[in-house]
Amino acid sequence: MHSKIFIILLAIIGLNACSTIENPKVEIYGALFEMMHQGNLSTRIDLNSLKGKKHIYGLGALTDLKGEILIMDSNVFISSETQNGDIEISNSYNYRAALFVQSQVSKWQKVELPPFVHTVSQLEDYIDSEAEKYGIDLEKPFPFIISGVIPDAKWHIINWPEGDTEHSHTKHINSGLSGNLIETSMKILGFYSKHHKAIFTHHTTNVHMHFLTNDKKISGHIDEISFDGNQQLFFPN
Repeated sequence: MHSKIFIILLAIIGLNACSTIENPKVEIYGALFEMMHQGNLSTRIDLNSLKGKKHIYGLGALTDLKGEILIMDSNVFISSETQNGDIEISNSYNYRAALFVQSQVSKWQKVELPPFVHTVSQLEDYIDSEAEKYGIDLEKPFPFIISGVIPDAKWHIINWPEGDTEHSHTKHINSGLSGNLIETSMKILGFYSKHHKAIFTHHTTNVHMHFLTNDKKISGHIDEISFDGNQQLFFPN
């Protein structure tokens, strides 16, 4: 009798543990579908409102799509194209965003990124299979970090032509600067969600990722990327 009660109590504790999983709060400003279908590139948040807050992690695009935003542990990296076609990176909060996703995370936990994960699709599948083991609720959005030498990464920094009202994913990639980095050390911030397609992820993926090279010379939006098992994956702790 006592053993049955003990088993029931363990089951109740287990259910309560599962039900109390709480991702760090993710705040979303703007939406991709508003840009693509409505041409709305207006300001949704002034980044100065985040100044002084600790452990901010965020990514997005500047107002009027004139550059990319990455914030890593409250350190700002605004990447844009200069008139000479060069990359300019600013560390100032004095910018506004048309699209921005952010969260506050004070601690991260390292997760194994196995060698069979090579593509973004495989990364999504792996996150689906592993996240709950690390206290992540897959029904809610959450940030993640990838760090290491990346075999191949295609990227862009958007610089949308003024007055162009016809938006598409391909045109967003091709406007502004773009490049391909091979065997490059970098840190990547991503946001995962199964329920935010056309809001902060495109309709073909559950992730949105920006990167910063370790030398801090290039930062931007990741279009395509490959992995080889030598990278580290981090979930919020």
